[in-house]
Amino acid sequence: MSRVKRHFVFWLSIFFYHCMRLSLLFPADHLRENIPSVIIGSFTWGVLTNMIISYITVYYLVPKYFLKKKFVQFTTYLLLLFVVAMTFGMFMTQINRPLNNSISSATTPFSYAPIRASIIRILGNPPLICLLLLSLKKIKDWYIKQNENKTLARENNNAELLLLKAQIHPHFLFNTLNNIYFFILSEPVKAKKLVEKLENLLYYMINECNAPVVPLCKEIAMINDYFELEKVRYENLDIELKVTGDDNNKMIAPLLMIPFIENSFKHGTSKMLREPWIKLFLQIDEDMLYFTLTNNRPADAAIMKETGIGLNNVKKRLALLHSKNHYLAITPTPNSFTVNMQVPLA
Repeated sequence: MSRVKRHFVFWLSIFFYHCMRLSLLFPADHLRENIPSVIIGSFTWGVLTNMIISYITVYYLVPKYFLKKKFVQFTTYLLLLFVVAMTFGMFMTQINRPLNNSISSATTPFSYAPIRASIIRILGNPPLICLLLLSLKKIKDWYIKQNENKTLARENNNAELLLLKAQIHPHFLFNTLNNIYFFILSEPVKAKKLVEKLENLLYYMINECNAPVVPLCKEIAMINDYFELEKVRYENLDIELKVTGDDNNKMIAPLLMIPFIENSFKHGTSKMLREPWIKLFLQIDEDMLYFTLTNNRPADAAIMKETGIGLNNVKKRLALLHSKNHYLAITPTPNSFTVNMQVPLA
């Protein structure tokens, strides 16, 4: 609903409320003859006066003075506004004297004096309607802010995903292409298989990871291809990949696991001169994936920092995607690195 329509509905509701309220002040046999006066009174007092006071208060005095903690100026201008409104009310009371006289004769033996009627109306309806309008405005502002935050989170998530996809380790690509070139000369069949795996991996990362979630089976297949390509780079590399559970019809945010796997090669196996190994265990439950990655490293190697660009991206993406519904722990020991992660599945 557009802003104009929302405000129209609000003031139309206020108008009908005042029509009903004023109508109830008349006995049934006097109501029909006073309908014009009820309509005029509902419009002038119920809508016009309240509209002027409410809009000036909610859209000018509150943001300009009250929210900036200028309470003296806010109170001064608010009192001035009510004095002006009361003066206007006295004028409208005189114009609509038939309504006041009818209400007075129908409900009480005393007549409404213009000042008394104005005070009752100004101190009665406007504060309540101002609070109602302000409350609705705050609810609308909160709703818009929530939508903006969600949009910003999605945009940040997409931007970080694009950055993450651009962070395929240059050395990995360079060395893999060198290995393929070597095998083209010595083992063409093996080189062809390596090209196919590299093509599959890059195609998946570039074209299929644009969706918010991807099939878990494709993510695992991509990891398999990555391992096969890395095996060519490192002699005697022992890789163990164990998957338990059913990955059918399971979805996951793309490229959450690959930064940790890439780091295990970068900070672990690439530093090992003898017997490098990597162990990856994936346990698939109904709605959760348990990821455990362990690799060895030289005893004198520097401990992997948790503030790398890739790891920071993963942490931010986890926070954006799953808020607190995830777990991540990176544990270095003198001879190994271990990453434990739990992420929800869709």
